Amino acid sequence: MSPPFSIRRRAAAVLLPLAALALFACATPEPPPPSRQAVLDAALQRQVDSGKVGAISALVVAADGTVLYSGSAGSTAPGNQTPPAPDSLFRLASMTKPVTSVAIMQLVEQGRIGLDDPVGRFLPEFRNLRVIQPGGGTVPAERQPTVRDLLRHTSGLSYTFLNKPGVVEAYRRLGVDDGLAAPQRTLRDNMRRLAQAPLVMQPGSAWHYSLATDVLGAIVTRVSGDPLDAYIANRIAGPLGLRSFAFRVPGAARSRMVTALYPDPAGTLRPMASPQVVPYPFSGGNWTADPNRAFSDGAYPSGGAGATATIGDYARFARMLLNGGTLDGVQILKPETVAEMTRPQTGGFPIDLRGAGYDFGYGFSVLTDPAVAKTRQGMGTYGWGGIYGTGFFADPANRIVTVVMTQTGVNGGPAANEVREAVYGTLTAATAAPTN
Repeated sequence: MSPPFSIRRRAAAVLLPLAALALFACATPEPPPPSRQAVLDAALQRQVDSGKVGAISALVVAADGTVLYSGSAGSTAPGNQTPPAPDSLFRLASMTKPVTSVAIMQLVEQGRIGLDDPVGRFLPEFRNLRVIQPGGGTVPAERQPTVRDLLRHTSGLSYTFLNKPGVVEAYRRLGVDDGLAAPQRTLRDNMRRLAQAPLVMQPGSAWHYSLATDVLGAIVTRVSGDPLDAYIANRIAGPLGLRSFAFRVPGAARSRMVTALYPDPAGTLRPMASPQVVPYPFSGGNWTADPNRAFSDGAYPSGGAGATATIGDYARFARMLLNGGTLDGVQILKPETVAEMTRPQTGGFPIDLRGAGYDFGYGFSVLTDPAVAKTRQGMGTYGWGGIYGTGFFADPANRIVTVVMTQTGVNGGPAANEVREAVYGTLTAATAAPTN
């Protein structure tokens, strides 16, 4: 005889919770999300394992100095198994440009330079420039490039490695150095050579990356009376405590320099010779690197490409900008000056080296449309990279600085961008995860 309905229902009421508990006990617990450290360590290791770079370091720091991530992978020199350390030195190449731009803006704040001053006011050799024409030949420049043009790369100057027809031939004939080789060239000599070459376009008519920041370095020297390296040491690097920042690495620190590499035609990474001609796929041209230039007593301090530093010191410089020109109580620039530097300044000219979604400020690109640029960076993020494979990104929306350093020509820039995007994955998906 079966039990009454009421008894059967009570039995079921007891059995159902027990069954649920049994199912819960057998289920695999949800694993905790990977830590930011693990995610970004893996991102760095992928760049090495893929053969893109030989060594890579990354540092993510909040505006208040909190370290959100620090890591490295690879080896500092072929044959060793030593990844970059906090005191490892990197050739900054074009990441020198923001520092030289800050030096110029200090002189603007002091009223010693005007943004609309023509370059010939300081460097007379640039007063009679000419502009290349599509069919050949040249015409006089309609006006001289201004300091503003030099800061935002609308001057009409170029680089040899950008391979512009009619201009690259003149640069080669005149022996213009891109600030990356010629270890015995003086600044005055390189400016004299550059001023004899035609411009790519009329000043102010388009954006074109160039030796403009080397010209700014010459203006700093002319106006201040100090060589550019001394000026930056005394008024920027010294006050900020950037002990490693230098245009010439002393012999005692030579072993700390990460070896410069480049991909050979088969894609295998090789140490750069001194000098080394390296293809530049973006333009179909070549760039001439001399990794030993960093140790030369005779090389001029290239304001656009000549400095070296540790990753931590460059992050301090970027934090100064992110904090409106002040760091640890030391003011380098006024907040309004930094605001001017970090806003779009070209009027919407295409920034071909960055791509769609970017404009250019005074010394670095500025993100204007994250969706178009296909990036997770915050609106208004500013930064720049260097041809040896370095990059920095200061994000005022998220209040973070990301610095990625390699020493692998050509490949390093894309690697830095990939690591940067991985950083934003940890901020959105694992913000609550431990940073370890």
